[in-house]
Amino acid sequence: MILNTKQRGGGKVQKIIVADDGSDFAQKAIEKAVELAKKEESEIICVYVMEEYCPIGLTEIDCNVVRELQIKESRAIAANATEKFKKAGIQARMAAETGSPAEMIIEVAKREGADMIIAASHGKHGAKKFALGSVTARLIEYSPVPVLVMK
Repeated sequence: MILNTKQRGGGKVQKIIVADDGSDFAQKAIEKAVELAKKEESEIICVYVMEEYCPIGLTEIDCNVVRELQIKESRAIAANATEKFKKAGIQARMAAETGSPAEMIIEVAKREGADMIIAASHGKHGAKKFALGSVTARLIEYSPVPVLVMK
């Protein structure tokens, strides 16, 4: 794989956004982010996005239970990623967002002035029959910065 990491006028990659949904594919994206961050002395911002989810027919109480489960999952994913970054000696921080995953990842990239986004080819909800997950496809289409897709 050839990866030109020189961005923004020839400088090095200073901030990397890595999307994490807890899937095995996301772990590959995190590994690549760590590798690149060590090489470029970059900061990593690891983004986890909780989607607004309350199916029609569920009560408000049921929706609150779903939200609590999402928050619990978010904390576990963040703890796992934080441990990996700490072990690697990488400067990293977590960003937990709520909304559409692709839109929120791009929003964080813009807000942080990121130089690159690293994402999995598809996440835990992606079917193997699809070559590219819908979130990743949207990132590629709408991101203002380069997107590295890990498979």
